[in-house]
Amino acid sequence: MIQILVRTMAKKIDSFGQLEYWLLDNGILKVQSTQNLAKTQELSLEEIKHSLAVQQKVYEMTSKKVRMLADLASMSKLSTEARQYGKTAESQKATECVLGYALLASSLFSRMTGNILLGLYQQKYPVKLFKTEEQAIAWLLSLED
Repeated sequence: MIQILVRTMAKKIDSFGQLEYWLLDNGILKVQSTQNLAKTQELSLEEIKHSLAVQQKVYEMTSKKVRMLADLASMSKLSTEARQYGKTAESQKATECVLGYALLASSLFSRMTGNILLGLYQQKYPVKLFKTEEQAIAWLLSLED
């Protein structure tokens, strides 16, 4: 059953800089790096702000808080400005439309990165690390609206 959920259709709804955004037909918004870029550049403040704007757009389209899935293995680290922005009131307000955030961390390095992020940023919604996309999607779908 879980594998069927993971194999659902996805529609690319946006891209900006190093990131692209896919809306799965189960309502989950997946963010990952573009396939043609190596993860050598830091994610910029502009890319983070754009990501928050995409989350808000999906929230407005669906009238439901957004379930987020981010593939950390495909992403580079955050710039200093982006990390600082994540701690601001503006950033916290921008994430009010998020129901939960699953971080896909299949490698040891990406799990270490994810654990650092979890320690740095306290959120108003649940955030959890997963080794597989199947586990992440099952958890996101279990969250109550």
